[in-house]
Amino acid sequence: MIDHSYPKISVILPTYNVARYLHQCLDSIENQTYLNFEVIIIIDGATDGSYEISKEYCKKDSRFSVYWQENAGSGPARNAGLARTNSEFVMFVDPDDWLEPDCIEQLMKAQQEGNYDLTISGRLKCRFDKNDKFVSRNKDRGKDFIINGKKKCREAYMQIYEDQLVSAPTRIIYKMSLIKDNHIEFPAYRRSQDIVFNYRYFDCISSVRSIDYCGYNYRSSMANNIGKVRIEYIDTVVTIYNDIKVLHEKWRTNLNLSQLASIVFLHNLNMYLQVAAFYKYDVKQILNNAVIKEIIKEAKPDRFYLKIGKLLLMAGLNSIAMQLFRGVYAMKLNKLI
Repeated sequence: MIDHSYPKISVILPTYNVARYLHQCLDSIENQTYLNFEVIIIIDGATDGSYEISKEYCKKDSRFSVYWQENAGSGPARNAGLARTNSEFVMFVDPDDWLEPDCIEQLMKAQQEGNYDLTISGRLKCRFDKNDKFVSRNKDRGKDFIINGKKKCREAYMQIYEDQLVSAPTRIIYKMSLIKDNHIEFPAYRRSQDIVFNYRYFDCISSVRSIDYCGYNYRSSMANNIGKVRIEYIDTVVTIYNDIKVLHEKWRTNLNLSQLASIVFLHNLNMYLQVAAFYKYDVKQILNNAVIKEIIKEAKPDRFYLKIGKLLLMAGLNSIAMQLFRGVYAMKLNKLI
């Protein structure tokens, strides 16, 4: 029996062609020790039987519901899920991941201790090779801390962002009231829309709770991580960098520009340059973009190949730099790094 004295939480799954993993994901949610939840599955134009699998769960468990939309990306799919919930809280789960039985309970217990606006946990990083064979499972630990007060939250944002606690929207409990009252949505980007949603949400919060608990299993595989980045992704990179600068101006908090540039260089621009080099995009105009130049100039990368890449780009040796990034990407494809 569901105990309705506990707050209700919506679990939103944007689902596109991951049928081979979907049973594991949905079973892990169905078997949660925290019972007062609903599952909203948004089928984002999937063609692999995900819709039919989801309907099976809806038939046997009234907490599950499924909706179909034409393929638009995970951001619009998550927005469609948000539009269909009346719960007090929401969390997002990717359909190729899965939860430990007490995952929601642990997150909600932490949230309820201080009615925190943003509640974050660690995760379990499960590595698979390109043939989907299990390789390893490691704890990507969360940090145990509490921040109270809007000013202190904003001063802590860059460190929380660097620690990748507010990159993906998974393993996080959000308040629906903050999302609805401030009209927070995921942008319709194909990549990194999660980062944008999270800093839009962060702009509205006054408290953060992070717990050193790992109950979210994140599937990391060569097949998923090595993907083609579209040439227009560079616009998203520029947007993220500029938006975070603007937020800090609004917040009247000191921004470590080198820290921001280093994060964006490592996690966003880096992958773009690798893919652009491998697929031979014309990057002349991109490398002359004032914002991209600033990111490269201000960044202090800690990876050796990025240090060399930065030096080459700063010296105007773009063709040699792109050969370097092409080589890095080729090695990834061959599982050499």
